[in-house]
Amino acid sequence: MWNWLSKNTDLISLAVSTAMLGVWIVYLQLLLNGYRRQRRSSILISRGAGQGLRSRCLITSMSAEPLYVTSIVATLVTAEKSYEYALTDLRDLPEDLGMDPRSSMRQGSLSAGEYLDIGHFDEFIAQLAETDPELARLHDWTDAVTAIELTVVALYGSDRLPVGASRRFSFVPKDAGGLRIRPDTLWTRQLHTRHQRRQLVRKLASHL
Repeated sequence: MWNWLSKNTDLISLAVSTAMLGVWIVYLQLLLNGYRRQRRSSILISRGAGQGLRSRCLITSMSAEPLYVTSIVATLVTAEKSYEYALTDLRDLPEDLGMDPRSSMRQGSLSAGEYLDIGHFDEFIAQLAETDPELARLHDWTDAVTAIELTVVALYGSDRLPVGASRRFSFVPKDAGGLRIRPDTLWTRQLHTRHQRRQLVRKLASHL
């Protein structure tokens, strides 16, 4: 055994060095993945307090660092076309914004785990429908609107380009009558790529 070890010292040294290199590569990869997760924003768009039109829409930050929600863009989908609006500047607000001004304004800074309650789905969809002459002519917007897609635009860290997230909810008839709001996907789609972030800039510019 000792004779074999003495004869193959160079080979053993190479194997140990290779193993150590592999350990360091794995360790550095774990550090890099952790850094990337910390640098990336994570925004959840969810339905809460029920499943019907009176359920509430929640915007939650799961990011490691604080982020600032600058705008929420809603797209109402009908059989013929889509209508896009900025929820953030939809209406003039009173001076008293209540206990949580961020939820009233639908914008503001969020730390990890904090959320914005932007209201009941039926209320802000009705507000959107009233702002468009085509939808305002309808007796009931629920006869025409089949889905809503919400896009959250936020600033995160020192990056100049905004980050974002989007999720679509469909209106599905219930057996007992009325409509149920059903998310089309299990997860909120995160908008992280440079192309997606530049699209967010153009979207914001169109609603100035």
